Order: sequence, then C-alpha cells, then structure tokens
Amino acid sequence: MAVPDAVQAPPTNELRRNALGLPSAMGMSLAFISPTIGVIFISALIAGKAGVSSPFTFILGTLGIALMASTLAQFTRRVTSAGTFYKFITLALGKRAGFVAGMLLMFAYALQSPLNTNLFGGFVSNALKTDFGIDIPWWVLIIAVVIGVGALAWFSVRTSMKFGMTLLIAEVVVVAVLLFLIVFKGGDSGQVPQAFTPAHSAQGLGGLGQAFVFIVLAFFGFESSSTVAEEVRNPRRNLPIALIGSVLITGAWFTFAMYSIIVGYGAGHVNQLAAAAAPLHDLAVRYIGPWYGYLVDLAAVSALVAVVLAIHTANFRIMFSLGRDGLLPKALGRTHPKHNTPHVAIIVYSIATLVIGLIAGTVWGPLAAFGNLGYLSSLGILPIFIVTNIALPVFIRKRHPKEFSVMFHAVFPALSTITFVAAIWLNVSPWPAAPLSVMPWIIIAVVVGAAIWGTVLKRRGSSTLDRIGEVLFVEAEAMPEAQDFAGHEEVSASRPLANS
Repeated sequence: MAVPDAVQAPPTNELRRNALGLPSAMGMSLAFISPTIGVIFISALIAGKAGVSSPFTFILGTLGIALMASTLAQFTRRVTSAGTFYKFITLALGKRAGFVAGMLLMFAYALQSPLNTNLFGGFVSNALKTDFGIDIPWWVLIIAVVIGVGALAWFSVRTSMKFGMTLLIAEVVVVAVLLFLIVFKGGDSGQVPQAFTPAHSAQGLGGLGQAFVFIVLAFFGFESSSTVAEEVRNPRRNLPIALIGSVLITGAWFTFAMYSIIVGYGAGHVNQLAAAAAPLHDLAVRYIGPWYGYLVDLAAVSALVAVVLAIHTANFRIMFSLGRDGLLPKALGRTHPKHNTPHVAIIVYSIATLVIGLIAGTVWGPLAAFGNLGYLSSLGILPIFIVTNIALPVFIRKRHPKEFSVMFHAVFPALSTITFVAAIWLNVSPWPAAPLSVMPWIIIAVVVGAAIWGTVLKRRGSSTLDRIGEVLFVEAEAMPEAQDFAGHEEVSASRPLANS
C-alpha cells in the first residue's frame, strides 16, 4: 500500500532509526553486563556466599538468565520497543500490570547508575592513591564520569556505543591473560574440580541463593539491547540473537573466570577472596608482577567507564519510552532536534544519578554502596523476570495462537520462573541481616505504591494507563507495513532520518 509523503515526513520525538546493527546491539548488552566488572568486583561478593561452589552457582545462574533471555527473544520477535519489560507485560496482562512493572523496572534500573558510579568513584580514587600517589575524592570522580557519559550520549548513540565496545575488548584481553595463566600454572594448590558441585557453599543452600542475587547483578543489563530496539536494523532478527548470545558468551566467561579465581586463591583460602577489595589486582601481582597489577587496575577503570556508559544509554531510552507513553512527564519523551537523542531524559537521569549516588556513597561509603544498592536493584528485577515469564504464554495465546510452542512458550518460561522464585525465597528465608534486611520491604513498598497509584489513575479516568498499552511497532526497512493488534495498518519505520 502506498504511503503518502506527508506521513513519511520525519516525526518529532523519535529515536534515530536503523542506526545500529547486530554487533552494536550485542555490544550494548555485553557492555552493560560488563564481564570484567563481574570478575573484578562481584566475584568477592559471590565467593562470600557460595564459597568454593561459586563456579557451580554461575552455571545455574547462566541457565536461569539464558531461559529469561529466551522469553525476551520470543517477545522481541513480535514486538520491538524501547520499553522492554513493561511493554511486554502490558500486552499480555493488561495496563495496570504493565504500570506496576514499569514503576518497578524504573526503580531497579535507576539504581544501576548510582551503584556503578559509586564503584567507579571508590575504586578509581583508591587506585590512583595506591598506584600513583594521586589523591582525588571519590565524589569528584562520580561527578566527572556522569557528566562525561551524558555528554557523549547527547551527541550520538552510535559513537558512545563504539567507544564502549573498544573499552570492552581491551579490558577482557587484559583479564583473560591473567586468568588463563593462573589455570595453566595450577594456581595456589592445583585444580579444584569440586568447584563445579553445590556441596562446598560457604553458607550452605542459603548461601547459593544469596549468591544468586549477586549473579543477577553480574548479568544485569543483558536485556539492554532491547532498549535500543527502535534504533536497530532488522530488530526482529537481531535482538533475539543479541539477547541470547550475550548471555551465553558472558555466562561461559563468568564461569571460567570464577573458577580461575578460586584456583588462584586455592580452595582453602576462599575466605581471603571474600574479604579482598581488589582480588584480580592481588592475583596479578602474585602470578605476574606489580606492573600487571597496574594494568588490571586500568582494565577495571576501562570496564567501569564502559558499563556506566552502557547503563546510562539504556536508562536514557527507558526513561524516554516511559515519558513518550505518558507514564512519566511527557518532556522526557522529547528528542534533540539535531541529534535525535533523548536529551531531556539524559539531563534528568544524570541529575538523579548524582543525587542518589552521592547520598548512598556518603552514608555507606562508595564501595559498600555498590554492594548494597546492587542487592536492592537485583531484588527489584527478579519479580519482573517472573511476571514476564508468566506473560509470555498468555501473550502468545492471545495474539499469536498458531505460533504457540510448548517448549519455548511454556516449559522454558516455567523453568526460568522456578529458578527466580527459588532465588527470592533463599534470600528471605532466613531473613537477611541489616542493612539488607530492609531491602525486601522496599521492593514490596514500590510494588504496593505503584499498584495504588495505578488504581487511582484508573478510577479517575486518566489516559495514562491507555497510553501505556499503545505499542509502537518499529519495523526494519525490509518490512513495508505492520498490523496493530486492533487490525489497523501502521506505517513502518522505514522513514528517512538524518545520519548520526
């Protein structure tokens, strides 16, 4: 069907179409996950809970996250939107369920930048002082990195993501050399095959469950490629590949890296690993020399910059999507007239990151703030994973009944749900000690508050819930037309826009 020229004119408040390919989409998820961050910083948190069995826990975690990636892949083959989880849940379970999911999603994602900027500020401040005798306060570094990544994202999403991919490759190479060398040399006391069994957890079965939350933190952001769905070429093909591929790649890397670190410290010295502030730096000095310790520190800084850049890019777009649909103030749904980037969302989110990050860093200290906010953020995303798994079979039955697959649309989501429910249960039974003890209540409060707010909007006849349910289909250039769920023809996104 011919499309009138007037309809083809570039609309306002649209993200730049076809700006990213499959490598950039997968790079978005890989950079957000930041494999080096998980190895350098999260490994000690996991070892403190799962002990020698940490690699086994990573295998379970990879399986659970991969099944979740399969669920998202099934959605992204049929729906492409920057709104990710809340869009999918809305389509399957209704507007109020989508509203609550959107609020909890925003809460979980909003904590990612403050926790990682605290890690950046605390680690870089310590490294500069220890390695080079330079004393820069952590809070100055937080402000600098937030301004820097915001400015880069303001001008071009493509440039910011290429920069992030360059940092990602460099840091992985540096860390990989050390890890392979440790395994080759046999580490502290030889290979540790018992690391691949659940019998050597530091805190028993409960320790495995508590470690799982930090594994979710390690994988956090695997879904971020879907937040640039409206800018990816051929999103129905490329997004599923990016989602599942990024999880499998990083899962294999995390498992190997965790095993290498256990071997490096030795099965009898895992308590030293759990207490280490910079375990890979310590291992680099021990197995190669102080100079490689400095190089590992530089890789860590590279990883932190890359992950903050990826987190901000994803969060800018989620905030943009929520603003565009009326879930948040509409001003957040505006795009820059020249660069077609969500400039209002960039400003607002950067300010929010600084406020939350600086307060948390002052109260707990920057490195402790990373662990505490990471735990809270992971607890927030787990219920969204569960609800999204429940939404998939409902969505397929309602919208695409002829495509229903028992394996992909029932068995896989069910297995993923069981994994995440078990993780939540093991984190609240027994109840954790302070300050983690208050965090499940915070998640409950966010959910209840969002449910009440959604109910009030519904009773007032607000159009907000209706706008959430309106799905914007973004097709690749090869897709001439699309049909919305009501049967109305929609214009595809093959409209010419300025190059980034």
